[in-house]
Amino acid sequence: MKKILSEIRMTVSFLSRIPAGGTGEIKNIPRYFTIVGYLSGMIYMLLTHILGKGVFQTVLTMSVGFFCFDLFHFDGLLDTLDGFLNQNREKRLEIMSKGDTGPFAMFYGIVFTGTFFYCLTQVDSIMLLYSGVFSRFTMNIVLNISKPVKKTGLGALFYPYDSRNSIIALLITLPLLANPKFFLISSALSVLCGTSMHLISKKQIGGYTGDVLGASCLVSNLFIMISLILIK
Repeated sequence: MKKILSEIRMTVSFLSRIPAGGTGEIKNIPRYFTIVGYLSGMIYMLLTHILGKGVFQTVLTMSVGFFCFDLFHFDGLLDTLDGFLNQNREKRLEIMSKGDTGPFAMFYGIVFTGTFFYCLTQVDSIMLLYSGVFSRFTMNIVLNISKPVKKTGLGALFYPYDSRNSIIALLITLPLLANPKFFLISSALSVLCGTSMHLISKKQIGGYTGDVLGASCLVSNLFIMISLILIK
């Protein structure tokens, strides 16, 4: 149990700005991704409940949420957009590795943040828990069915990937079955987004990178929120 708790703390430290400490086997981190999703979702829920959903309050909620949990993923989203939308296949990985903000990242990053902001003003608070948890599970899907494009870097840390990590991560989501409709929609979209990112990244660069994992998380988060808003 002590080892498990230490690895959970390490996962929190790895996927957020919360200095939780912890030690353990790096390849075990993915099995606890969804725990970080609970933390992220609860922070967003708490902030929207306390602050409300006015314009300035939502800006503050989004700023805190992104600072604590999502800026790392947002950087990956921007790099992925710049790389994947470049027509020169040979330069895609080079563009992504540089981390510069190009025109594609600038434009679609603004579109993403604007849409995310709007969703925060429309969601019921509980929906943020589902989007937070299952967007992290999307990374498990990508890791489970894809391979890293490079032998080094963040994306390669978890390869070869142990499929049991995905099973454990999914079991951690089971308390969310309290709302079966939200659970089914969120889990289905998580699998769909993860599979889609696998296919797109395989075509564009030949596999996944750390940036692709981060992009998968945020894209999934947004689509889950939109879908839950539409059915409420």
